[in-house]
Amino acid sequence: MNRLRNLLKSEKLSLSQYFEEAYKLFNEMIRDDNKDIMIIMFLSLISVLLRNIIGTLVSFAMLIRIWFFYRKVIFKIEGKRYETGDATVKSFVLLGISLLAGLLVGLLMLPSISGIIGMTLYGGGGIGVLAAIIIPIIILIVIFIVVLLFILYFIPAYMSRNGSIGETFKYNLFLCKNDRMRMFLPVIILLVSGFVLGVVFGFFGTVGTIIGALISSAVNLFQVIIVSIIYLNVEYNTEIPEEFSFAKENYKNKANKAADESKKIENKTLTEEKKDDENN
Repeated sequence: MNRLRNLLKSEKLSLSQYFEEAYKLFNEMIRDDNKDIMIIMFLSLISVLLRNIIGTLVSFAMLIRIWFFYRKVIFKIEGKRYETGDATVKSFVLLGISLLAGLLVGLLMLPSISGIIGMTLYGGGGIGVLAAIIIPIIILIVIFIVVLLFILYFIPAYMSRNGSIGETFKYNLFLCKNDRMRMFLPVIILLVSGFVLGVVFGFFGTVGTIIGALISSAVNLFQVIIVSIIYLNVEYNTEIPEEFSFAKENYKNKANKAADESKKIENKTLTEEKKDDENN
């Protein structure tokens, strides 16, 4: 991980570099550290096959494991010893927020759903029903994109740093200020890819559903890795205000601290040698 960590600290990378480094790390984790990957893929498969209350509960468990995976990936890159710490509490906080958001969206869509049912039952026709279906979907997509634009760095920061939910949200907005598109583009690419692949394979019966679920979960895991890489790259190359001192702990772990101290010593040595040459 030293090579990747030093690369992320050197400069902000390009989109192609993010995908390349994420692919390398994904392969490495599949080969050497695949327990979490296998668990998440298994939970994803079960949640798709069991379309009942059990499947719903399994999908919640999968979400929690994915949030844990953010922490694991970031700690792995930073050279930290992986500890769950307060990640369990934070995961349930995120789950609560997600459920509340889902409830609000459901309430928002209730009039549209009622209208569609009414038109269907009482002979409302073709174009009206189609419009009643398409318009709410467009509204949902717009809301999703707007919300996403304001929480791009939130989950990796919240799961890997010691800030409260309010502090982390402000920190996320600070990172978004200059690097919003840096995170947004790969996230959208992967979200759309995972969704399309899942839907396409879903048309091929049970076997297709299984394959689609596995591919979608693999894309989701890859997304966690690339988001973690982008987050660290932006954080390493951004001057963090004292207001967000909780986020500066990425320099406290031994691997990063050793690299920084080594660089300082090297620069100090070069400066002293230059002075000696000038004196001579």
